[in-house]
Amino acid sequence: MDSQLGTPDNPAGVRIAFLRYTRGEDGRLFLTSGCTSFEGIEGQINSLQDELDELRERARRAFQVP
Repeated sequence: MDSQLGTPDNPAGVRIAFLRYTRGEDGRLFLTSGCTSFEGIEGQINSLQDELDELRERARRAFQVP
């Protein structure tokens, strides 16, 4: 996540970038490795959710939302 603190003349800004991904032969971006079981994809989803929760908290601090 890239964040910019706000000033009286310029509001705070946040943007999210993918640091880990793979590109398929058709050009699509994949955020997880291939999963061969429900448990595997569930673990990947949980990991992504943890990262999103952390991003939300960092954005909250950047925007100073209580």
